[in-house]
Amino acid sequence: MRKIINLKKRRFVGKREIIVIVLAVVLTTVGIKASDNFLGSEKEELALDDGQCPVGMVFINSASGGFCIDKYEAAPGDGCPYVNPVNQKESRLNLDYADCKPKSGLNNLPWRFISQNQAAIACAKAGKRLPTNEEWLAAALGTPDIEKGWSQENCNVANNWGSEPGPGGSGGKCVSAYGAYDMIGNVWEWVDGTAHDGVYEDKILPESGYIEGVDSEALPSATNLNKGNENYYYDYFWIKNKGVRGMARGGYWNNKTDAGQYSLYVVSEPSFAGTGVGFRCVK
Repeated sequence: MRKIINLKKRRFVGKREIIVIVLAVVLTTVGIKASDNFLGSEKEELALDDGQCPVGMVFINSASGGFCIDKYEAAPGDGCPYVNPVNQKESRLNLDYADCKPKSGLNNLPWRFISQNQAAIACAKAGKRLPTNEEWLAAALGTPDIEKGWSQENCNVANNWGSEPGPGGSGGKCVSAYGAYDMIGNVWEWVDGTAHDGVYEDKILPESGYIEGVDSEALPSATNLNKGNENYYYDYFWIKNKGVRGMARGGYWNNKTDAGQYSLYVVSEPSFAGTGVGFRCVK
């Protein structure tokens, strides 16, 4: 009888060990597949450009450790029903689609007719955000900010690309020191922040005029209504001192010398969406 019991115990233990082994294999396999699926879904996110940023972005050094910014002005991605929105309704319908996210790429038309508020949402859908004034200027530095003689190779500030706006990267020389294209001209670009009655975060902004100086946050600290300053490339600052005003930078396709890396437009409400304003994102 004792032998029979021991035999049964051994058989039971053997079966239990087999079950444990099988479960371990199953769980390990499931874990591997889950890991593979996770990594697969993140492959595009993890793919790096220049070793530091997601594809379609460039790395900008900064005192805070650096950040990535879209290499080109944002365009509607492949999951967007409207690849070239012509009014704010089409931008809103784009944002209603879960798969619609902005993309940054060569030869894409910039996403226009999008408000500052909507641009912030679009960036968030891509896991990004709108740049601050300081970040935007840092990324724009080094972009050729010439006074005259604009050609197809230069930034699109004088209708010089043959289309308004033109596809991203059309001007081969319109690139910053860090490799960001079209920071000047083509379309204004929304940045983060709003001014309330001419005040931005307790700072009283100057009157409209040619930029004479900028502060540590890349905001104009002084302007001259009648004379441009060559140290700031004769760039211009526009502002309305009443109400809430969004911020856009760089100029558009017909601002000529007024456009530039220091140019700032604090005139439109955050809900405004027009033909000459787009955006790009940072991460």
